[in-house]
Amino acid sequence: MQKAEGIPSPEPIPNELGNNNESAKVPLMITRDMRQQLADRGLSKENISEIKPEDAWEILNGKKSEEQQTEQSKLTPEEQITNIEGEIQNHQNNIDKSAESIKSTRTELNKAYEEVGLPPPEEEPPSISQEKERLERIKSEQQEKQKQKEELRNQQEKEKLIQEEKEKILQEKLDEIFKEFEAFTSRDLQSIFKSGKTRGGKNIESSSMGELDPEIAKSLAKAFKEGIKLLPQILELLPDLLKKFDKDLTKEAKERLEKKMEEDKKSEKEKTTKPEEQKPKDESEISENKPLEKNIKQDPLHSKIKKPAA
Repeated sequence: MQKAEGIPSPEPIPNELGNNNESAKVPLMITRDMRQQLADRGLSKENISEIKPEDAWEILNGKKSEEQQTEQSKLTPEEQITNIEGEIQNHQNNIDKSAESIKSTRTELNKAYEEVGLPPPEEEPPSISQEKERLERIKSEQQEKQKQKEELRNQQEKEKLIQEEKEKILQEKLDEIFKEFEAFTSRDLQSIFKSGKTRGGKNIESSSMGELDPEIAKSLAKAFKEGIKLLPQILELLPDLLKKFDKDLTKEAKERLEKKMEEDKKSEKEKTTKPEEQKPKDESEISENKPLEKNIKQDPLHSKIKKPAA
């Protein structure tokens, strides 16, 4: 199709990155197209202005330096979620701008064709097609960020449940230890108070927590003597108690949660598959299937009605 006179020809968007393969050279400066792509990926203008060309190149080619990975791993799940939410918002801003750009370009082109007495072209102009591709890319990246956010939320919730279960298990183990302390003689307890060991010089063996470190045994014996039996108060005396048994507690907590989840799924499945109980029939209702004669006999006046003679 020949280009009509007076209709602006949209300039093609340059692609300084080429096909983004590894053999391409790292540019000496951040180009206009690179800035646009960095913005599409959620980077703010401030970040883009401070970033080095080689770092921008790595980001656009899906690479991360070891330093960046280490820095990311230091962030808490909540901090990571906050960062991702900022990127999602930047993506949304770019989506809105891109949609507006497509609408504006289409309006201008239609107006230009109308001025020269031509109908709008059936095919999309290259400028709109490129902007649409860019829009789809931004939307795809935004969906990926949403997915990452959801995964972090699930991870955060799971870690919270595991932590709560670990504390519950540890409390149960402490309750068992205190029961064992109740069986000790006063002389045995006195020895534990002083050295954290039995009168024979051996470490305390607990059925719930195994062999106890003398310092932990001393602190627990002190808590037992003072009537301190709840975990939050004991952790004030032994702040590293959870860490001491973290590996075993984490394993047991995960097993408990998995078992509970399986039981919940089974219970939910049984509820959905259980047939509805049939409602008992109302005796006051007269069934349509019953003969009329039987229904009449239920009427006390029926006996007073005389049948006509044959």
